[in-house]
Amino acid sequence: MLDRIQSLIWIRAANVECEFGGSFRDAISFEHAAGLPYEKIVLPFYWGGIFDRGWFRVRVPEGCVRPLYLHWRDQGEGTLYIDGVPYYGFDVAHRRCRLPEGVTEFHVEGLCLQSAIWHPEATGLDARGSALTVAEVCHRDDLAWEVYHDTRVLLDLAIEEAKAANPFEAPKLVGAGYRPVLNSIPVLYRRMLRALDDVFNAFDRGGLAGARNALKSAYELLSGQKETIRAVLTGHAHIDLVWLWPERGSEYKAVHTFSTMTRLMDMYPEFIFGYSQPASYDAVERLSPALMERVRDRMGEGRWEAVGATEVESDTQMACGEALARSFLLGQDGFRRLQGRPSPVLWLPDVFGYSGCLPQIMRQTGVPYFFTTKLTWSNINLFPYSSFVWKGIDGSEVLVHVTQDNGYNQVASAEELRRGARAYRQSDVHDEFLAPTGYGDGGGGVTEEMCERVRRFQVLAGTPHVGWGRIEDYFERLDEVRPRLPVYQGELYLEYHRGVFTTHGNLKAVFRQCERALQIWEAARVAMGGGELEAHYWRRMVMAQFHDYIPGSSIWEVYEEGLPELAAIAERAVASAADELHSGPEPALFNPLPVSRTVIVHDQGDEQKAYRLPPLSGSSLQTLPEVFVSEYAVSVTATSLQSSRVSAGFDGRGRVTSLAFNDRDVAIASPLGALVIYPDHPSDFDAWDIDRQTLNLGAEISATGKPRVSLSELEAGIEFTLALGERSTGVVRYRVDAFQPVLHIEYDIDWQEEEKLLRVNFPTEYAGRMARFGTPFGSILRSQQPGESRDEAMFETPASRWAIVSDDGEAEGLGLVTESKYGFSCRAGTLGVSLVRSPRVTGGEPEPKQKMFPASLRHGGARAAFTDQGRHVIRMALCFQAPDLAREDLAPVLADTLYTDVVPYRGGAVTSGFLGLEGGESLVPCWAKPARSVSSGWVLRLHETLGRRGRAKVRLAEGYQAVRTDLTEAVADGVPVTHVSFGPYEIISLLVERK
Repeated sequence: MLDRIQSLIWIRAANVECEFGGSFRDAISFEHAAGLPYEKIVLPFYWGGIFDRGWFRVRVPEGCVRPLYLHWRDQGEGTLYIDGVPYYGFDVAHRRCRLPEGVTEFHVEGLCLQSAIWHPEATGLDARGSALTVAEVCHRDDLAWEVYHDTRVLLDLAIEEAKAANPFEAPKLVGAGYRPVLNSIPVLYRRMLRALDDVFNAFDRGGLAGARNALKSAYELLSGQKETIRAVLTGHAHIDLVWLWPERGSEYKAVHTFSTMTRLMDMYPEFIFGYSQPASYDAVERLSPALMERVRDRMGEGRWEAVGATEVESDTQMACGEALARSFLLGQDGFRRLQGRPSPVLWLPDVFGYSGCLPQIMRQTGVPYFFTTKLTWSNINLFPYSSFVWKGIDGSEVLVHVTQDNGYNQVASAEELRRGARAYRQSDVHDEFLAPTGYGDGGGGVTEEMCERVRRFQVLAGTPHVGWGRIEDYFERLDEVRPRLPVYQGELYLEYHRGVFTTHGNLKAVFRQCERALQIWEAARVAMGGGELEAHYWRRMVMAQFHDYIPGSSIWEVYEEGLPELAAIAERAVASAADELHSGPEPALFNPLPVSRTVIVHDQGDEQKAYRLPPLSGSSLQTLPEVFVSEYAVSVTATSLQSSRVSAGFDGRGRVTSLAFNDRDVAIASPLGALVIYPDHPSDFDAWDIDRQTLNLGAEISATGKPRVSLSELEAGIEFTLALGERSTGVVRYRVDAFQPVLHIEYDIDWQEEEKLLRVNFPTEYAGRMARFGTPFGSILRSQQPGESRDEAMFETPASRWAIVSDDGEAEGLGLVTESKYGFSCRAGTLGVSLVRSPRVTGGEPEPKQKMFPASLRHGGARAAFTDQGRHVIRMALCFQAPDLAREDLAPVLADTLYTDVVPYRGGAVTSGFLGLEGGESLVPCWAKPARSVSSGWVLRLHETLGRRGRAKVRLAEGYQAVRTDLTEAVADGVPVTHVSFGPYEIISLLVERK
């Protein structure tokens, strides 16, 4: 019956005259498109290669009676332009648009991509191109439209009542066979069945008019008592800035989606929409200023919310702390541009876990509220709360709302609304939940059908109170019951997508290289008294933080464009730092880190010399203090490496059999550095996941042949050849030098495996309850003991480049630092790191999303089916952990000093005025940057890393002073400080100026 009613809604009026102006790899302006030489086409018409833009000129035949709707059915997406301004977006969920009165000619810009992968009509692209099969104008029978939606909502609600009445037997809508007699059922269900009977009988007797009258009676009968909870719907269109499309695809999607949402606001005055990501608003401003002006008008009305806090919806695990903070700082600047104030809500519906340092970053950047849906994907333990107070690792608190049982692609169905109400864990103290409504991932957003359903659910019994609402208003009301909400402290670990910490390892290496390069450039600016970097560089760095970019879960095209860009930024940053330091002919070295360090330099004759470099300063080699060592500072044999600070023994399989630092032995359970290769076949989402059973299937790899040794005055090394899997080869190199308390490890691998995982394990006897893992700022303690399901779920966890395994008292332990590896594990004293994996690339065969872009349409031909095949140079180091270590010997500091190079330049001495810290060894000075508003000042960023309290003296050169500030560089009292007191995991910022 519903299908019969639906078939009456649309009445074809006429085909439109359609011309094609060509397809283009890159976007062109409307003005350019309007002047193209258009040629008439015949449907079906196939056009474009993947991600191409195509322009169509369309004319309505004379004599068509108004009002008219354009029916545009292209496999790809389309944006309708009226008078040169984006007016409406076509996709699989948006097929028809009412044309303004009097409009007879217009344009449609197409995108050769079908990305609404969750929609039932997303059937993919034709191998010949995007197929335009329907281009016509039609009339809408408004009575049929109303009757259809009235009936559809009643039927959907009746189905939900049927499920509740008999949860063990799903209602059958078609087919033959016995159906149980409905004896004892809820009153509302019985009344709904009677109402539907009456509507369908009236339709059979009196057509649409008869059904309309019966529906009016049905809604009067079924209106009334609602559930004592409200579903606050926010219009939603989560757009992945990269994923199954490169960045230019998401810019199109922003224009496409924004035009549709502003049009819906004309049609449905009650409709409210929210969108995050200033990067998207900037794209719309650039591509269509007139559309952006419409959006600003809607913001002024309070119907369009710009919320989100970050520049893009960033991954929160793999960026270093400073880079993650920049996403907030850039994002809040973007929201100020948009609406004159920062966003109070962090909106990250689809990020793969949330670092425990986030609440502190949020509070320091003016963000008290946080929303996500992704925690519902956890597959072992159900996350316990819907609304709660999240207390970060430092004690900072923010208010959080998490959807339960529903995601961010909600369609305003009876099933979702009732499920959301049932799953709201805090409904006993708060009477409303948020429901992000609209198609996301590929954008598109809310549809007319959704808006119609919402209107009807507002009056029907058997559902929550339903209505559109503002996200900020929701959180302000939730804040009123904050004292009654539960508290959750620590990280929000996602029990899913554990492979993203390893996938596309070379991408992660370039990403980390780029972070270090910007750190070097900003430090040089500080030393030279220069201003901030051009915002472009940090915007591009933050773009790479997007949660389908740095995790390695996008298609090849994303990385073919992204890796060269990041590498170019890194090269430009380091070269610019050296240029800006240049002031004379003398060779010199600059230390860009705010910690002192000893470095080994190879001169032109390959002679090694060592120099001691103060923090954040540079000097000519003639004036730098040279560090001298005894004649036998390092030594090597076929089974050992020795320096004044490190002693290591090796077996013939390339593993470490004994290890000591500064004459303190490491408690080894079995040889360290055992390489294990695993078959890696996730049950779903290849690029995203490592499944638990994978880790039961490993086979250890041994070295082959005789080891090779190397020796110089200041360094000694030993190298073992590895046979990796069926087709891969590599070597592992161990090295010590005369100064650093670390055993350097380097893997040089030619990786050619398919669907395999390579890990390295370090089994120790430090089997305390917890192990410590670095986070972007600070660290997190996670259980290393087996047993509890929450702990067992953490078989692969993120770490920001370092981890420590120790006994309960943390009196001693083994530290592991990596250059650019982020996937760690620890069980019963064994610390492990995932080195490289080779899942199928997202979008590759036989990946089901492949239908979205056939190989025949992809520019550049076929790509490799598996990630990471090729050469990988992976560097890490082992170190000791003890409470009495000096700051520069701690794992969090070594993670910077080992892999951030000094900068050779030519010139004289340069200084920042910072001489170092005294005391408070776990407080790490990690970054120096030019101040945002003080032309002669700069900001020193510090963070506590090991969960300790303390006090440190800030040593500054004569003529300098420091005042406390925060991430936004706001200064409270301006009183100079000579000492800083700190708590566990606290982020501290000091504004350093000349007096």
